[in-house]
Amino acid sequence: MIFKRFAELEAKGNSVLYSYWSNEILSDERLISLISKMPQSQPKPNLFFASVQWLALQKKHELFQVFMHPEAANLEESFRLLKQLCSEYENELIQLFHTRLVQTNEINRASYLYPIFAEIYQSIKKPLTLIEIGTSAGILLGVDLFNYEITEGNNTKILGDSSSDITIRSINNGQPLNISNELVIQNRIGIDLNIIQLEHEDDYRWMQSLIWPEHKERKALLEKIKDVNINCSKTLVEGDFLEIIPNYLEIRNDDSQIVIFHTHVANQFSNELKESLLTMIRQLSRNVPLYHVYNNMYDTNLHVDLIKQGSIINLKELKNTDGHGKYFSWN
Repeated sequence: MIFKRFAELEAKGNSVLYSYWSNEILSDERLISLISKMPQSQPKPNLFFASVQWLALQKKHELFQVFMHPEAANLEESFRLLKQLCSEYENELIQLFHTRLVQTNEINRASYLYPIFAEIYQSIKKPLTLIEIGTSAGILLGVDLFNYEITEGNNTKILGDSSSDITIRSINNGQPLNISNELVIQNRIGIDLNIIQLEHEDDYRWMQSLIWPEHKERKALLEKIKDVNINCSKTLVEGDFLEIIPNYLEIRNDDSQIVIFHTHVANQFSNELKESLLTMIRQLSRNVPLYHVYNNMYDTNLHVDLIKQGSIINLKELKNTDGHGKYFSWN
């Protein structure tokens, strides 16, 4: 079952609470029945736990204290409270399953996106147009607005905007980042089926609910980044990226370099949609070269491709990249 895999591969070492709950859910028929009512397209553990966290806050349920202080929780008692909330508010949970999406917009992923975008910019010396698929609130479109402290052995590489109030820390376990601190972003386009507006309280609370309870630094960072994101000049568009991207390229009136990127989004794509995405990129590249930065298409590695005249050239592949941006291995 997917919750067993989630407990072993994702929650273990990251969330004692979610790891314990996931293992307990495996033998609870009522919860299994409730979870079966989720859309197939969504990552079920993430959607389930976010919905429970959201509802516990909304209802001021006793379980919310567990989310606030997971380190002090009695695990057996916490699971009893989880079952109680699910039983009491089953219909409202089901409604959340079908009206909310897993849109984590993990800020720390910028720690490896910034050097990738900077390397592209420095290789071509042209401003970039970033187009993000599955943009959520568009936080990652502002990668140049943050300060970065990247630990490399005994050294720390400083990148980004040193005057920023937002500092993102990560560990580079690979080769040193031999790039200069130059990046010019001319346009920022974010596409999603459901755009998150952080200035809307419901949307902001949902984004907080998607963050695991033990990850207090991530929760604090999201709160801090809220104003920076709202003031970042960008265009967020709801709809089908297969239509929006070609339309944008037709009407754009500058010579900036197009970079299409998506992280931890393609795992929600069908094989047919993945092929449609690649077909679209190949077709568009016959008119203008494109960069494609992505993971979870066919493996979990982070890929950087250059597409020219329909041909795909793999420029970089980063392995052992943490989904929450805590570490990566540069090459």
